[in-house]
Amino acid sequence: MKVERIDRIYIYVRDLDKATRFFTDLFGIEFSEPAEWKEMDVRTSISDLGIVLAEPLTSNGIVSKTIERRGEGVAMVALKLENLEEAVTEMKSRGISLVGTLERGGYKAALFHPKDTCGVMFDLCEYKPQHPILSVMKL
Repeated sequence: MKVERIDRIYIYVRDLDKATRFFTDLFGIEFSEPAEWKEMDVRTSISDLGIVLAEPLTSNGIVSKTIERRGEGVAMVALKLENLEEAVTEMKSRGISLVGTLERGGYKAALFHPKDTCGVMFDLCEYKPQHPILSVMKL
């Protein structure tokens, strides 16, 4: 499997506005306007560096439950790959549980369960360089 780069790092937070101010004040990182992604039950804001802050919309979703169990913090790392199909095959061959897949407009991703990957969910993704990945993330 050939990883091209870290694409995004997801940090789960209880309060998106507070977290955005913290990272902006401390590191000077600018974030997009918050956007709701109802399918994932989150409100997110992303930086040009690929840092995604995610706040649960409800107390029933996976982000809320993860924060409840583990606290705030890094929850998922997205890695951009040359060949997603090859990577999925390799991950499965190592007994790493596939959580789900996503395909939208030239962007493909596969998510793997954190219980098999040192406590961090991995989002392996593949897309063409000109693909507007930020517009995908700002749903």
